[in-house]
Amino acid sequence: MKKNDNFFDLQHLEKIGQGTIKNVYQHPFYAERIIKVIKPELVASDGGFLKHGKIKRNLYQGVYRQFRREILQYLQLCKLHYAKNEYLFPVEIPYGLVPTSCGLGLVTEKISAEDGKGWTLEDLANGPGLQDKHRVALAQFFDDCVRLHIVFGEVNYAGLMYTESRSGHPEFVLVDGVGEKLLIPIRAMSASISGRYVRQVQRRIQRQLDGIAVGK
Repeated sequence: MKKNDNFFDLQHLEKIGQGTIKNVYQHPFYAERIIKVIKPELVASDGGFLKHGKIKRNLYQGVYRQFRREILQYLQLCKLHYAKNEYLFPVEIPYGLVPTSCGLGLVTEKISAEDGKGWTLEDLANGPGLQDKHRVALAQFFDDCVRLHIVFGEVNYAGLMYTESRSGHPEFVLVDGVGEKLLIPIRAMSASISGRYVRQVQRRIQRQLDGIAVGK
């Protein structure tokens, strides 16, 4: 399974999901954690995205900028709530970085529903449909993101996971697209600008949900 205590060969891990950019694996030692890696077919030999030009590939941390944004956003939330000693927010908790057979992996909290499965907002909308508890939890999610000044990058309904066990009540947790993506970090610098963008994303996602409901 591993070469040493810190290296993970992904061929021996259970792949439990994937997104546009990342593959997701079950952590072999902690049931409540996952390991995210950037899809190797998207990465150039210099560690940048293949689709980018050489100059852009060399900026900042290349493909690992994805991880950097998520970690920095969580650190900022913890900093702002230091006095209250709070660590749980409507974003997944990053636990650290580990070397894998496909580059660095980001170990994060695993968000799952009562049946043990990972239900995204998209899954719920296209599958069993949204119940009142889901709608209330979704509205609360966006309200909390505005109140807490959580910065959105590219957020869509596939990046919102539903759970009832994390805090003892229905909630959605952002697992993808968190953190400042703009070159000039205006959303990170301004809570009001960030809040307006969160509401814009909320309206877009609601239109998608309405479209799915009409099509059923």
